[in-house]
This record gives sequence, C-alpha cells and structure tokens, in this order.
Amino acid sequence: MHKHSGSARLGLLVVVAALVVAIALVSNQRREVDQGQVSLGRTAESTGVTDAAQQSLTAYWTAEMPKVYDQQFARLAGGYQAKTPQSAPFSCGGQRQTYEDLAGNAFYCGGGQDDYIAWDAAELFPRLVEQFGSVAPAIVLAHETGHAVQARAGVDAPSVVRELQADCFAGSWTHYAETSEADAVELTDGALDSAVATILTLRDQPGTAAAAQQAHGLGFDRVNAFQTGYEQGATKCAQFPRQGVVTTELPFRTVSESQSGGNLPYAEAVDVLTRTLNAFWTSTLPQLQPGRTFTPPPTVDRLTPELQAAHEQIGDLATGTLLSQAWAQAAQGELGLPATGEQAVVQRDCFTGAWLAYLAGSDLESSQLSPGDLDEALAEVVTSSFHNGGAFARTKSLRTGLFENAKACL
Repeated sequence: MHKHSGSARLGLLVVVAALVVAIALVSNQRREVDQGQVSLGRTAESTGVTDAAQQSLTAYWTAEMPKVYDQQFARLAGGYQAKTPQSAPFSCGGQRQTYEDLAGNAFYCGGGQDDYIAWDAAELFPRLVEQFGSVAPAIVLAHETGHAVQARAGVDAPSVVRELQADCFAGSWTHYAETSEADAVELTDGALDSAVATILTLRDQPGTAAAAQQAHGLGFDRVNAFQTGYEQGATKCAQFPRQGVVTTELPFRTVSESQSGGNLPYAEAVDVLTRTLNAFWTSTLPQLQPGRTFTPPPTVDRLTPELQAAHEQIGDLATGTLLSQAWAQAAQGELGLPATGEQAVVQRDCFTGAWLAYLAGSDLESSQLSPGDLDEALAEVVTSSFHNGGAFARTKSLRTGLFENAKACL
C-alpha cells in the first residue's frame, strides 16, 4: 500500500502455503452421486477425474462452440496426454520435449501438426488434488481446453487476454458441469470454493505488467474472469478480445520496493490501515444513510493474533482485510443492518471491496495500493472461507464492492 506522505507501501507476495494450510483443515466429506458420474469437489479422491473431465469438456464444447463461434468443435487430434518420467519424448511445434520440460506444468500445444493437451501427471495433478481437491485438475484441463477453443476460433489477442479468456471459458464449463444432469461429472459441495483457490494460485507474481509477453493475470483478475464465465457464459468470454479484460496490475515504482515487496512492519501497517478505514467510513456512512456518523470499533486487540498471522503468511492487505471486516461490522451496527450470519459476512466483504476501491484512487499516481495488494485481500477471503465454505460467494461480493461502490452492498 502506497502512502503519499512518503511512508512505505503495503505489498507482499501472496503465500500459497496459507491457502494449502486452510484447505488442509477442511473435512473431505463427499456425497453420493449418480452411478457413472465422477464426483469433483474438495475430496482428495482422484480416480477417474481426468477421464471424466475430458468427456465433460468435449461434450460441453461440442454443444457450445456452434453457439459461440458458429462453427463445430473439432476434437483434439492428439487428445489429452498425461506425462510421467517414464513417458517417451514428444514434440510441440517441431521442438523435442521430455517430461522434464513439462514438469510442474500443463499446456495446450497447437503448433504445426500438433493439437493436444499435456500435463504433469506425476507431480502437478497429484499435488493439486491433495491441496485443493479433485476438482482442481479439471479446472486446469478446462483452462487448457479453452486455449484449444481459441486456436479453432482464430483468437488473436495479447497473452493476458488469452489467458483470462481461458479462465473465463473454464468458469463457463464449471457452470455447465454443476447444472447438467447428463454430464460425466458432478460438482459436490465445496467445488466452487476449490476452483477459486486453484485459479488464485495460478496467478502472475505481483509487479508483472499486463503487456508482458507471457502475462497470465494477477490472482484477482483470474478469479474475476473465472467468475464472469461462470455467471455469464462462454458468449461473454468470447467478447474479451474486442471489449477488453479487467487487469489490476500495478508496477513496482522503485527498485527498493521491488526488492522488499514494499511491506510495512506489522505495527505500522495496522496504524496506516486503521487511519484509512476511519477516513473511508467517515465519508461513506453519511452517503449510505444521511445524518449518520461513524464511530470506529473501540479496540481490535482481540484480533491481534489473527492479524499478525495474516501479515506473516499472506501480506499487509490480508491484515487490512481482517481490519476492514471489523470496521464494516461497526458500520452495519450504525446503519441498523444485521451483523451476524452468512449474508452479513458477505456484505462486509462487499464493503471491503469498496474500501479497496477508495485506496486504489482514480489513477496510478493517486493509488495507495501496491502490486499484489488485491491478491492479498482475495487470498485472505479465500483462506478464511475454507473453514466454513462460501469462498465463491465472498470473492464475488468483494468484486462487487470494488467495481461498483458501497451503495451496491446494501
């Protein structure tokens, strides 16, 4: 976070381990599904996942491609290829490839005579299943199948647009998998939360320019694209190259900030964040209900262990997000709004998004945010949601507040 008076900025790389720890605390209960379907969700069961996902993705795009691009979907000539250290060398675009070239990754190869999706089946997919559940590999395959769709449709766009569009296509397939009764897969409780966590961890590092040759988008941008596809369908995703995509990349403004991440010490961060929350709510509350004045929470001492953990594990704006929840709860009390229950939590996420928009300002020079700040806020919402579910709804609400304003939260 940038403080214009010359203080340091808040900004720390999102630590994926925080997500993994949160997910490890969730029980892996599964419910019965129809015979012949494969259950995808938080469970670490991996049997049949990739085969079922392939069937589902093929069925989805066979029906959807004519609607979106007015052409038939051609199945992958080279199919879906799981690679292990024992796999024979293969080629992509005329270049010899081995498992070592692919290790830890998945990709669509459409160069020359190639037309296939390959992935690391020895390390990557088992790790994703262990950390995020059985739906995670399917989300990766859905993203890569989105690139195959782009190749067939002749999509010509910068890297970040293609990557976010593929995330959007993955979201549109996820909605299909959730709602189709005849599909090869069935999404179980927690699948959407795991999908959001998976997308978040595949983000670019903070400070990556949207115009970079291999840019994929920050976590906030990727989750936003995924949720756009889930909510509005593949036709909306197809419009990305023409209408543009949401990117929130901020460059590091100094070499020292890049080297340090711009992270303020914990105590100073709490002080700066508290003052910005006071300023935001002092001006915002009367706009929501004329005549009302804001009284800050009397103390946040009870939150200290949680605030410190968020600061250490994720970053400064994770701490800010927790503080924002307390300030938003105080605002709910002033406005006579319910302050308990799931919907109250979701509303506080929306208010947090509006506060983040306040910090962002109208342009780069006025912004109080630094690279990675939005990802930190998003990561805190996701990690805290895995204890009781609701990550998808909460991240969506955060996005509403950020893109609209506090009035949209009422």
